[in-house]
Amino acid sequence: MARNVNYGALICCLFVTSIFLGIFVLVPVLVALFAYPSSPSFSIDLFDNQALNMTRTDDSPTNLTIHFDLKLKNENKAIGLHYPDPQIITFSYFPNVSLLTILAEYKLDGFYQGNGKTRHVQGMVVATGFPTVLEGTDMIAFWVDLVGSYKYKKDRTKMHRVELGCLVGIDYISSKKMQSGFIGLVEPGLDSKLKKKPSPDYGYP
Repeated sequence: MARNVNYGALICCLFVTSIFLGIFVLVPVLVALFAYPSSPSFSIDLFDNQALNMTRTDDSPTNLTIHFDLKLKNENKAIGLHYPDPQIITFSYFPNVSLLTILAEYKLDGFYQGNGKTRHVQGMVVATGFPTVLEGTDMIAFWVDLVGSYKYKKDRTKMHRVELGCLVGIDYISSKKMQSGFIGLVEPGLDSKLKKKPSPDYGYP
């Protein structure tokens, strides 16, 4: 004898089961997205598509023009980011392992970055002088550091400070970069452990 199947009850049961499974799967994902957001990532391509000649002659320019491509990525797929204050990017070099000399500074004004968005900031700065090789090497050791702040697009969220940096090496003989492509800015900044020698134009005491 054929058994009668209550398809309505079966469909209702499957529907309720799918809702519970959806809750158990979606809730942890939503909590991870909103309750534990990720910090933005920063990377830079220094001297991007720029012909370099680090060999000094009497006819060489007294200042160096630095081209850069700064990449800022919001790693959060569900939360936007506010950068209310300017992000300050400083370009320096190491004449020796215990000294950092400032060459130029760039200010990126505040902006909003949408969910999962990436922004490229392409620009150039003119250095206040010309870097020398790192003592005891054939390398010019550039240092880029970024100082700024951001906050998540949520009510009553606090400001998060950013202090990151990276090293970019240039072979003095070949004028070629020792790292290709974008270099991630990481913490802690190496420059925080070193004594900075400001440019004369900065007016520091």
